[in-house]
Amino acid sequence: MTFTPFETARLRLRPQEARDAGFALCIWGDPITGKYLSDPVLDDIDDLNEYMELLRNLSDSTDCYYVIAEDKVTHQPIGTCCAVVKDGGSCWDIGYCIHPTCWRKGYAKEMVNALVQFGAQNGIKTVLADVAAENAGSCGVMRALGFTPTENGTFRRSGSQTEYKNLTFKKEL
Repeated sequence: MTFTPFETARLRLRPQEARDAGFALCIWGDPITGKYLSDPVLDDIDDLNEYMELLRNLSDSTDCYYVIAEDKVTHQPIGTCCAVVKDGGSCWDIGYCIHPTCWRKGYAKEMVNALVQFGAQNGIKTVLADVAAENAGSCGVMRALGFTPTENGTFRRSGSQTEYKNLTFKKEL
């Protein structure tokens, strides 16, 4: 889904484009950065060309906003986030990933808050975010932004046998 880019104090959030596929692959497929994501680890991708083509076409999605957050000054990408539209458009299920060079600098909180505000401006009433219970950083971001954990479950990273306990965080707007 496309949208008009918007900004925060330090970031510009814009629709993910085909040129962003390499960046997304590097952080989502990294065993450390992507540890708590459902995307497969790079070594587990059987057909890298096919997967890259899928990433190049994410902006064609009709039910998900795929977003690149970039530094407003340098225009370097620092992270990704997405919002899957659910419940007839009244709910978004969000996810995000930050490049490790940008960890612990407040970018995740700034990016997620901007995405939530964007949703609120577009009529979203509820935002959900699934977070691995052991991912203290992301759980902290969710709590700092006023999300509360509502459900427990488990998930497994694609191609992995490792299972994580999951918390579903919820925020009513």
